[in-house]
Amino acid sequence: MLSGIWPAAASFVLCLLAIVALRPIAVAVDLIDRPGGRKSHHGNVPIVGGLAMFLGVSLGVGLVSTTGSSGTVFLAAAALLVTVGLLDDRFELSPGARLPVQIAAALVLMLGAGAAVVTLGAPFGTGAIELEGLASHVFTVLAIVGAINAFNMLDGMDGLAGMAAVVALSALGFFSYAGGFTEGAVFCAVVVGAVGAFLIFNLPMRLNRGLRCFMGDGGSSLLGIAVAWMCIQVSQQPEPLAAPVTVLWVVALPLFELFWTVLRRIIRGVSPFRADNDHFHHLLLRSGIGVRGAFTVFLALSTLLALTGVLLERAGVSQSLSFALLVAAGVAVVRLMYVIGRFWRYVPEPLRRMPPLDHVESFGRVEPIPLSAEPVARMPRGRRRTRGRSSRHGNC
Repeated sequence: MLSGIWPAAASFVLCLLAIVALRPIAVAVDLIDRPGGRKSHHGNVPIVGGLAMFLGVSLGVGLVSTTGSSGTVFLAAAALLVTVGLLDDRFELSPGARLPVQIAAALVLMLGAGAAVVTLGAPFGTGAIELEGLASHVFTVLAIVGAINAFNMLDGMDGLAGMAAVVALSALGFFSYAGGFTEGAVFCAVVVGAVGAFLIFNLPMRLNRGLRCFMGDGGSSLLGIAVAWMCIQVSQQPEPLAAPVTVLWVVALPLFELFWTVLRRIIRGVSPFRADNDHFHHLLLRSGIGVRGAFTVFLALSTLLALTGVLLERAGVSQSLSFALLVAAGVAVVRLMYVIGRFWRYVPEPLRRMPPLDHVESFGRVEPIPLSAEPVARMPRGRRRTRGRSSRHGNC
């Protein structure tokens, strides 16, 4: 496993350097996220994290000889997503334009690297649910596209998507290492290395106040397909390293976000692709706990859910009971998002204390920003002034 440290370190360093180098280029080509409309951040922020992470992961995967052709296929699928993500960040592509690309990337990974969901395990206690032929192909594509969009939805506040990816890949890397799947463990380390470098520029803290960047759709899509691929690798081998329901625990928070968002919009009679301000992070911020409080809640929940899955798997708990507990956890998490403000006042003051907003550039505030709060420089004729995205980073 020590041999995997160097690719991960290389991924970290290259991503770090790439962000620094790409920031002025992003300004020159107008790859900038500006406040306004439904966006709540202050200042113009370069969207270079996704490309930088992809470069770091590409170097790390290239240094791992054991990945072979599967690693190359993954990079091809990821390159497709990152490229279209950059175009989306710059030119505001519609969901109808992005979805075919996500499907194409899933097909590349499925047909080129053999990523396929062939069993759902035994979540209902009535025996294993096996998938063959077309059913397997369709479910695989849905799973990969779902993961891509789940991380995209989560990427609405600094640090959330990156943190969720680190937690998920750490758990998947543990299962890989424990099961002797060295290739998978090293791949997880490589992606975590790149994400770690990005978070230095993205986490809500004072030290990166003048160096912030966003990952954009390309970055969230990269994380989504990386996590999806590893979930399939870990749970779909002839001798699975973890049950399918266990990998759902590992990605539980993005999964809950995705399912609740789609269900909520259907109940309201609107399109699942229609953006709104009711994602988990919006609910937390409106509860008054602040950005650091919201980030802390997400980190705690992601870690707790992933650890629960790991412990249930190691304890030999039946898949049906594990699935029932997962559903119960999902209901509890959704409910928590709506009532957490009632309990926040009981949290010790040092944990609730926030630095002044003018020192942290108001990370993730949901209130509309007055035009006089921070004027945006006039843009040359023909260039866009604002973007009307659903969140500062995500597209749903």
